[in-house]
Amino acid sequence: MTEQELRVASDNFLTRIERLHALEELKRELPPAETADVAREVEALTREILDWAARQTELAEDILRTGEAAGPIATAPPRALAVVLAEWRAAERALAAEQPATAAWESARADVDRLRNEYARAYHAQVGTPTRSGEPAR
Repeated sequence: MTEQELRVASDNFLTRIERLHALEELKRELPPAETADVAREVEALTREILDWAARQTELAEDILRTGEAAGPIATAPPRALAVVLAEWRAAERALAAEQPATAAWESARADVDRLRNEYARAYHAQVGTPTRSGEPAR
């Protein structure tokens, strides 16, 4: 289970890094007098990223402590479709409840994107079809 949790934490981390990059690019396009709001959003999202990094460290240390045999997290088996779908639906509701262009909205959007991708990987792994890239689902 910890291997799957580590994969999810890593996916969350990477998705938020992508969103942070997009916000930072947006901030760079604004005149200095208009950057304060976006800068606060960047700061809030950065804190979230640090939380996900800490979570990954905790999970990796748990694996070391328990001696759980684990391969690379890129090859971790997908979670059950029903679990991913339930989280995806909850993330869609959370996104709809947030104010656009805020750190909370960006985080919710990151969750929706991540869960959509995770669901696709899990579905393709279950039915044995390749993903869009043509590679087998992992």
